[in-house]
Amino acid sequence: MTAARIWRWWQTPILLAALLMVTAGVGGVGGVAISRVATLTLISVVFVAGLSIFSGNSGIMSFGHVAFMAIGAYTTAYLTIPTGLKAALFSDLPGSLRFLAEVQTGFIPAVIISGVAATVLGAVTAPVVARLTGLQSGIATLALLIVVFNVLNSWTDVTRGSSSMIGIPQHTTLPLVLAIAVLAVVVAWAHRTSRSGLQLQASREDYWAATASGIAVGRHRAIAWFLSSFLCGVAGSLYAGFLATFNVRSFFLTATFAFVVMVVIGGYLSLSGAVIGSLAVSVLQEGLRRLQDVQIAGAALPAGVADLILSAILLVVLVKAPYGLLGVRELRLPRRAGRAGTAAPAQTPAPEKAKLEV
Repeated sequence: MTAARIWRWWQTPILLAALLMVTAGVGGVGGVAISRVATLTLISVVFVAGLSIFSGNSGIMSFGHVAFMAIGAYTTAYLTIPTGLKAALFSDLPGSLRFLAEVQTGFIPAVIISGVAATVLGAVTAPVVARLTGLQSGIATLALLIVVFNVLNSWTDVTRGSSSMIGIPQHTTLPLVLAIAVLAVVVAWAHRTSRSGLQLQASREDYWAATASGIAVGRHRAIAWFLSSFLCGVAGSLYAGFLATFNVRSFFLTATFAFVVMVVIGGYLSLSGAVIGSLAVSVLQEGLRRLQDVQIAGAALPAGVADLILSAILLVVLVKAPYGLLGVRELRLPRRAGRAGTAAPAQTPAPEKAKLEV
């Protein structure tokens, strides 16, 4: 492989990694509030990188990936909460799960195990996702989210139900989440440019033509589903290790809406669009929260204004740029003119058949 081809392959992930480093740098030199926003933003990048592996390459928008994040967060809670506190929090554990009260691991092993636990759920649900297409796929992913939410909310002996998980050690640091976010982007890019990822993108453009060409669409969807579930589980683990407390309501429709907005505004067909969208929307959300606290004429803005403004922005983007701000484009440096002084060829426009299935 020539140096030019290597650079073409690595250009996008390197530029995205540079953006993430700038985000972490701003968080590192800023105050506590800025550092918190930067850390949560990079956790969002890990999640949307996972979501992009499936939705960006298959063209099927998933509304259920927050379920994998929930599994990762709860697994990390079980693995890192001190055993003395777990004995008080989970005094009614069923006999087959009593061993969980005595287990405690380091944070890095907990992150990996949490990703694997989310992948187990992905393996169980992959046959359904691989077989369905179009509207049925989107409904199936939403059903997954509802099932996981209700199990976590109702199984009080194990999950504490609607009560918060507490006592999780705060091990998620800005350098750690930066490293994992960069690794997540590289993994997502490697899958996107792999044989499996390219064949999955072919099915996104024309499902029936891809099937007629001998592409095993279901198998490639399952592979993307596995990889995305792992990264989303890791994001949930980082989230739990940063906040140190959470409850089941953190992993339902509000979080789903926020992540879908990030992917759709940036560009759901592009990894760069998903990453840039997560950075932009995270900053926008924080700005809107601060605006909501500002009093105008002696009265504060009503609750929900931030979500209302974000929804309006989403509608405008969907009307003006149906494929998101980046469409199918990836982040790249401008090409230099050729030796004869001619301009580099223009980038291929977004395919007409690319569409989002829900």
